[in-house]
Amino acid sequence: MPNFLVRDYISPTGYCELTFTTKENDISIRKLFVPWAATYDCQKVVYARHGEHRGFNSGYGLRRYDTFVSQQRQRFCTSELGFIALNGMFTQPSVNIVSRGVKKYLLRHERISRDCFKTKVFMEIAHYFYTNGGMGYGRISLENKKNIGIDGVWNGILNALDYGTLEQQLAIHDAVGRKILTANTPEKKHYDIWGGEVREEWFNDKEKRGRKESVYQKKKEIKPTDLPGILEVSIPRIGVIKQSRNRGVDMFIRDLSRKHDLNADDYYDELDYHNLVFGAGISGTTGTLLQAAYAFGGISDGELLKQYTLAIIAYLIGGGMHSYHEVMAIAKRVGISYTQPGSFDWLPQSFKRSPLFYDWRVKYYDIVVFGATHWRFNSGVLPSHLNQSLRN
Repeated sequence: MPNFLVRDYISPTGYCELTFTTKENDISIRKLFVPWAATYDCQKVVYARHGEHRGFNSGYGLRRYDTFVSQQRQRFCTSELGFIALNGMFTQPSVNIVSRGVKKYLLRHERISRDCFKTKVFMEIAHYFYTNGGMGYGRISLENKKNIGIDGVWNGILNALDYGTLEQQLAIHDAVGRKILTANTPEKKHYDIWGGEVREEWFNDKEKRGRKESVYQKKKEIKPTDLPGILEVSIPRIGVIKQSRNRGVDMFIRDLSRKHDLNADDYYDELDYHNLVFGAGISGTTGTLLQAAYAFGGISDGELLKQYTLAIIAYLIGGGMHSYHEVMAIAKRVGISYTQPGSFDWLPQSFKRSPLFYDWRVKYYDIVVFGATHWRFNSGVLPSHLNQSLRN
């Protein structure tokens, strides 16, 4: 049974601990309580009953649950979700299906064109996996691809599709889909079906996308980290991931003077209204991965699509590349039931049935259950059509 910290006028700490029974469901709890305060490290939340949540006394060593706390709790919550999912136990069926499809495609075309196809793979995508010292996420080796050779790269990619980590397999799915698919093949036709759904012109327009390089990226001072998620590197985590890498959230900041675009305006207005987190801009990689899942695995709906979406969260949020909404704003376009911005109802049963889900949900109840109400904490940013900082 979950325990919650609740505002208490008598307690010297300013709150007491209440235990809710399983009979008290989420709906009734939402009717009675609202996030009110947090500890200074944002690790714990204090709730208050409706009507008791308006006043605040900072003498208790707490901080008001405000715009910053809301977003920081979102970062903690989704970073931990990504870290949990990186072990692959909740997503393996879907990822394996796509990996087998990618391998089947590669071997079929290798039989047809022999060394020409291997050379294409070497020229087009080998540098993503044999990086010559580059810190890209999902790499196979820091070695220079030239030292590995065409056959070595080929065998390394095939081996990673069978035995590699989740991040390596998804990186291969993405690269083969974007760079290697041949026109007029069934896989390419399936890949393109979702292309119009998951990508828009403004995603590739630097003036409109709403992100720009950070100072550290401009100076080439990004420091690789093995800490999971999208929190600042100075904040302690629950663990480390297998591969130190450069994070997207360190490379980019929000461009507050982007050019107007109708669809971009709608996206950022939704982000701001619901007080959601900017990571590195809307996720084009989510789209190309979903295209790959459909092209190579025939995954288009149901539990497998949910599992693969959770794998994307592991890869992109656990890997520190994007925020939750930046991923889910794309996933909902292919049928994921992301009904409210910031919601988690869609998660696969493979995860929901596990003790890890229960523990994560209780720990971040303010986000997982109350998340759709975080418009309460938005900072009052002007909508795009009134924002004079934006360019025409």
